[in-house]
Parts: sequence; C-alpha cells; structure tokens
Amino acid sequence: MRKTTTTVLTATLALLAAGHAAAGPLLLGETVQVGNSVGSVFTPSPVNSDNNGLYSNVSFRLDGTRNVAASAGMFALEYTQSGSAAEQFYSFCLEPDVYLMPFSPGYTVSSLSGAGYNPLIGQLWNRYRGDVTNDTSAAAFQVAIWELSYDTFSDGNLGAGAFQLTSGGTVGSQAQYWLSSLNYAPGATDTFANLRVLVNHGGGALDRQDLLTQVPEPATLALLSLGLAGIGFARRRRPLAAKV
Repeated sequence: MRKTTTTVLTATLALLAAGHAAAGPLLLGETVQVGNSVGSVFTPSPVNSDNNGLYSNVSFRLDGTRNVAASAGMFALEYTQSGSAAEQFYSFCLEPDVYLMPFSPGYTVSSLSGAGYNPLIGQLWNRYRGDVTNDTSAAAFQVAIWELSYDTFSDGNLGAGAFQLTSGGTVGSQAQYWLSSLNYAPGATDTFANLRVLVNHGGGALDRQDLLTQVPEPATLALLSLGLAGIGFARRRRPLAAKV
C-alpha cells in the first residue's frame, strides 16, 4: 500500500442512519456497498492509548523489481446492504499493490476459497488474529496476509519470492514468526470458517482491492470507540491469473 497522505482526524463513526434498519450479517453470495463516512480511510483507535490508528510503515519488493513503501495495518470501514444503514467492520487488504480507494460499487461476499485465496490465510487468522492489539501487531498481521495472498507458492519466507519485505524491523520479525509457525502441509485443516472476502468487482483486474474480515466481529473490537486516523493508499495489483 503506497502511502500518499496521512491526516489525523477526530470523529465518531455513525453506524445507524435515520429511517434505515441496521445492516445484517455478511451473507455469502450477496452484494454489499463498501465505503467510509468521512471520505478517507481509517483505522480503529484508541487501542492501548494509541490515538492515531493501528498501522506502521513498511517497505517491500514485488516480483523482484517493484519497490513499494506502504502503511500496513487494520482498517475501519463500513458496508451497506439494500436499504440498510451502514455497519462498521474491521478489515485487512488482500492486495499489496492496489488502490484501496475509491471504493468501487459492488462487493460480492465470498469465502476465502470461493475467492481463490490461499487457505493458509485462514490458518493464520485462526491462530493469531487475536494478537492484533497495537500498531506493530496489526502491521505484522497485514504483512503476513500479503505474503500468503501475493506469493503464489508461498513458503512463508518474507525474504524470498514474489513478495519480499525490505524494511519493517519488529513488524517483519513478528510476521515472519507467525508465518514460520504455520502448517504448510497439503490439506492442513487449521482454518477459520467465519472469514469473509469482499470481492471488489469495480474497475479492471489491475485496479481491484479485495477486503478480508470475519463474522461476527470480535466483541473486544466491536466495543472500541473510534478516533479516526485518515490514510490514503495507492497500489496496483498483478493479474488475477497469477493469484493463488
């Protein structure tokens, strides 16, 4: 995620709009609209007295040639169903090189396998999603997701392959520790069934950003009040044919 702007804002995300029922759970196969009420991209805050969102800056190399600087972390967005008010959800991105904004109309709710992503992402989520509590762990979790989603035949090595982390310090160390602990044997069953992929069908194949979340949200995150830290990201994606 190439970072283009960072603006610190203070606001409270309105989840209910007058005259509209609250959105229901994300159901497989339905179409939802994704957006944000303030017009930028936000991460949840405060967490452990952190008032500017859950993210850290990292650098990585894609396909051995493209060097990208990014802010990696967890984002607070919202979705709407037909006739419903906005419902907040927390999300990680699945593509390290695509614009997160604008939010093209029409996201199809899919499972991890249905969207064609590496099943090891489910294993990572099952084991370590609960450890995402601060800037470092949120960025490390996002980096680990990128390794598994972008590196077609990922062996969990952040120093080799199509996705290579080139800076990040503690973020890289934590991400590598998590990746190295996964079971890469074919057919490993340690997964997370409640993951949802919001598949973005707007624009072309090189300008899509799919979003990863779970249903229901963890109670500890659902109760967070939000100080909104605005972050703009620019990224480009490799062809879908190269996806896992």
